[in-house]
Amino acid sequence: MSTHVAADAPTGTPAMAAAPTASIASTKRPVPMPLAEPESALKPPTVEPLVSDPPTALFTQALQVGTPALVYDYPGIAASVRRMRQDIAVVPGARLNMAVKACHTPDVLRHLAVLGLGGDVASVGELALARDAGFSEITTTGPAFGPTDFAAFRAAGVVVDLDSVDQLDVYGLEYQNTDIGLRVRVPLPDALQTNTTFGVNSRFGVSITDPAVHDALRRHGLTLTRLHLHTGQMSPEALVYKTDYTLKIAARFPAVHTIDLGGGFFHLYTHRGRARAAFARVAEMVQAWQDRHGRAIALRFEPGGAILAAHGYLFTEVRSVTEHHPHYGTRVVTVDSSAWNLAPWHKPTVLAADPAADGGVVEPGLIAGNTLYENDFFATGIHGELSPLSFPRCRPGDRLVITAAGAYTMTNSRRFNRIPAPEEFAFEDAAGGLRRLEAAPFA
Repeated sequence: MSTHVAADAPTGTPAMAAAPTASIASTKRPVPMPLAEPESALKPPTVEPLVSDPPTALFTQALQVGTPALVYDYPGIAASVRRMRQDIAVVPGARLNMAVKACHTPDVLRHLAVLGLGGDVASVGELALARDAGFSEITTTGPAFGPTDFAAFRAAGVVVDLDSVDQLDVYGLEYQNTDIGLRVRVPLPDALQTNTTFGVNSRFGVSITDPAVHDALRRHGLTLTRLHLHTGQMSPEALVYKTDYTLKIAARFPAVHTIDLGGGFFHLYTHRGRARAAFARVAEMVQAWQDRHGRAIALRFEPGGAILAAHGYLFTEVRSVTEHHPHYGTRVVTVDSSAWNLAPWHKPTVLAADPAADGGVVEPGLIAGNTLYENDFFATGIHGELSPLSFPRCRPGDRLVITAAGAYTMTNSRRFNRIPAPEEFAFEDAAGGLRRLEAAPFA
C-alpha cells in the first residue's frame, strides 16, 4: 500500500548594542552569504527519500482493533531518524533533538530517546515527559515562563533559552551570574519569507540588536551560552541563511557554544538531496568559523512533525455518506473521529484502510468529523479554508485511514462533546499484533 508521502567586530555586548552592523540589524538587506550563488551550488544528488512506504502488515494488523485508532509505525520512525542523523552528521558537533510539543505519548517518546535523540520542551509538563522518556539532552524555551518554571528547569539542570527582556529580568533577579540562552528573532529577507515562515513577524524571541537585551545581560551578570531560534518552515536556502546569521551573533559572544536552529524540516526535506547539499554547505561554514575563532560551536536541530507525522495513521470508520451536498457541491463522508478535536492543522491523504481494497475507485469529497461543530472537516487550513480530498468510494461501516497523523494530533486534542480521543497503538513488526499505548495523564 503506497501513501506517496512523499574581520568580525570585537566581542562584548555593549559594542554590539551601541553599533549593530547592517549584516545583523537590517531586515531589508540580507546578511551577505551564499544565497546569490548559482543554483548548482545546492545541486541535489540522488538519494533515497526521507520517508519510506509502510509495510502492508501495519494495515492488516490495524483491522483487528477498533476505531478510531492512531497507529505509529515504529520501524518507519527509526528509519527516518537514521536518515536525518546521517544527513546532519556532516556538520561538526551537530545533534538531532525532538520537539516534544509534537507528541506527548510516553512510549513514542521513549522510542525516540532510545534512538539517541534529545528533546526540546515548552513547559514544565513537557519537561516531566522528556525526563521520564530518558532523552539524552533537554532544551527549553517558552514565552510565558515565570519563577516556578525557572526553578523547575534549574533543578533539572536545564539551561533556559529566555524569550523576552522581561524574562531576562525575572530570571536575572533570582539567578544572577548564571548561564542562559536566548531565543532570537531572525529578520529573514523577503526572498525567504513565505506564508509558513516567521521572521520579524514572529511574536517570540528578542532582537539581538535591542539595547535593552544587552542592558539586562550586563545588569544581572548573565552569560549567554546558547542561541535558539524558530522561523517556521525553512528551505535549504533559509537553513544556510540562519546559520550565517547566528554564527555572526555567536562571534560577538565568546561564551556561546550552541546554536539551536529549530525545526521546519517539512519544507527542508521536500527534496532530501537539496537538504543534504544545504547541510554540507552549513558544515563548511561551521568549520570555517571554528578555524577563524579558535573555538568550537555546536548546532542543534529539533524537528517534530518531520520525524513523526508521516508515521502516524488514523484509522476511522465511515458513519454516513451524503453523495452530493447541496452547499458543498460534493460528497460529504462523516466518520467516527474528529478533525476539530484532533487535527486542526492536518492536510492528509485518505486511503482505504483494508489493503485488499487499495486501488479502487477514487473520487473527490470532504471528510467530516463526529462532533456537532459545523466546521469539523479534515484538511481545513489554518485560516478556515476547506481542501477537497480524493479518496475511495465508501459506505457506512467501511474503514478509511487518514495519513500523516503522527504529530500535532494528540497534543492538539480537545474533548468537545466529551468525545474521547482515539486509542493509540504501536506497529513494531510484521510477526505480531499492534501494541496498545497509554496516554500521558495530566498531573
